[in-house]
Amino acid sequence: MNVSLQALFPGIYVFTPGRRVLSMRQVRAEAVTAGFLGLVTHADVCVAQDREALVIEARWNGRAQGSPVIPGLRELDITLDGTMTSFRDTIDRQVRVSKADDPLAASGASLLQILFPLGAAAVTNAKYPDQAAEVDRILDEVKQPKWAPVVAEFGLTRMITHITELATEYRKLLETPAADGLKYETVKEERAKGQNLMLQALAMILGKYPSESDADRAGREALMGPILRQNDAIGQYLKARRSVPDVNPETGEELLSSDAETSART
Repeated sequence: MNVSLQALFPGIYVFTPGRRVLSMRQVRAEAVTAGFLGLVTHADVCVAQDREALVIEARWNGRAQGSPVIPGLRELDITLDGTMTSFRDTIDRQVRVSKADDPLAASGASLLQILFPLGAAAVTNAKYPDQAAEVDRILDEVKQPKWAPVVAEFGLTRMITHITELATEYRKLLETPAADGLKYETVKEERAKGQNLMLQALAMILGKYPSESDADRAGREALMGPILRQNDAIGQYLKARRSVPDVNPETGEELLSSDAETSART
């Protein structure tokens, strides 16, 4: 039985740090109004955690001013980007040139949707840790026995082997501490902490307003609203097969990459 917070709130997507900061600042304001002092304190912890996560992510990606980049990572990232794009395009071409009634074409189309639901760019444009996780997910899926006929008939075996080799080297570089001592595991841990703290806030709200009475429903709506609105926004991006940008934690404005770096340093 899985009673983790993520399992108990399955409809909540993984937020970017900026979206969590924005949401929890708004939750804090509502908690002050409601006199929910425990949530006020917890929201402060959430905001502090994700502000630190923003700085750490910027350092890790080599974007914050003066932050060193892991030698060889950028070059390998470029190679992996091109290979993943070619892999996606190869499957797509095989599906397109197949006969309409070819069952393998239908299987290939399903595989393509599972591997690249937001397109190749969502993988190749992701930050280093995100891209590593996505490539691992793609490899785990495509290596399942049920896809063996598609892999064989579409001629994907050599590409999968090559991607596996690249992914192994990519992760090895990511797990090598940067010159300033920052490790990939630290980045992952900071992200997980922020998400878990936000889910804890939802659990606290549900615990205080547990019933279907009008008063409890209103309490949940006011305090959960900031998180649920951001969750809905993330869902719209995913349904449109688009990457989810971070937001300015102060204004809520969506950020381009360069803007995100500046936000992390402020």
